[in-house]
Amino acid sequence: MNVLEDEPQLTLEACQGSIAAFETLVMHYEPRIRGMLYSMTQDVQLTQDLCQETFLAAYRALPRMKGEELHFAPWLYRIALNQARSEWRRRKHITWLPFPSPQGSGDDVFDEPAEEYLMSEDHFEERVVQRDLVNRVFAQLPTASVSCLLLDAEGFSYREIAEILQDSLSAVRSRLARARQSFQQLYNRLDREERS
Repeated sequence: MNVLEDEPQLTLEACQGSIAAFETLVMHYEPRIRGMLYSMTQDVQLTQDLCQETFLAAYRALPRMKGEELHFAPWLYRIALNQARSEWRRRKHITWLPFPSPQGSGDDVFDEPAEEYLMSEDHFEERVVQRDLVNRVFAQLPTASVSCLLLDAEGFSYREIAEILQDSLSAVRSRLARARQSFQQLYNRLDREERS
């Protein structure tokens, strides 16, 4: 997980009302939050809405937080996941997919596809099959396991995942181990079925 060097100071200042500090934090984390939300929704407009709601909720909550104790990234990801869960409960249409679309990855997820990517039929077909398999596997896993896998893929430590999910460190370790094993078994089984 890429962390700002002066993040603790920026967090403290944002909690004390500094708009400039909050904007710096937004600029750093917005592409990552957007990418995670897009991987769950596969819907550009819904992703934009959830991302905006995430930062709005964070901004509103900052004055109540103790800046010197706040770990900004896990706190922000927890808000984003809560926004996605609320949306899922309201509409029941969020799909958990951790891999970026062929249109890009990370910060450029909404950019146009690269020409060399489109020219490679093998690569494109492989990615489509992989995304379909991942989607099918995630549909069979518990939501808590999928959340752990997504946060692990984002580069969070076990401790940070536990903080984001508001769970114990031991529970996250065991859930993540089981989730990885279940994911691999299901993925391999579905892949074999696909190839036969």
